[in-house]
Amino acid sequence: MAITATLITIAGTAFSGLKEYTVEYNKLWKEADRNMNGDVRATLIGIFPKIVAKTNTMTQDEVEVLCAKLDEPYFSVTFYDPRSGTTKTANYYASDYKTKLIERDRELYGEVDFSLVPLSKRSS
Repeated sequence: MAITATLITIAGTAFSGLKEYTVEYNKLWKEADRNMNGDVRATLIGIFPKIVAKTNTMTQDEVEVLCAKLDEPYFSVTFYDPRSGTTKTANYYASDYKTKLIERDRELYGEVDFSLVPLSKRSS
């Protein structure tokens, strides 16, 4: 079955021209300790779904829209969650990202790599 949902919507704007899309299910632990027998004791705080994406070639206008969203300190993201096969919505921030001008005359940009980091752990 094909995935028909939009993969990422940032602050109400859908971004469909993605070349790569990855969801990392990062586990955050507290009070982690390993005893002399090698056994681990720790408390799982939660799982934080980080989104890593790469766009296709973009125009100047498309880059401006994406960069404006990524420059916001915090924003709502609706994303396709492969774990559940549904879309989820949570608050995120963007880590560093980069743009690369590949054709000056036509104002074309190469792939834009970006990561979206969740503010809170995944709810069920």
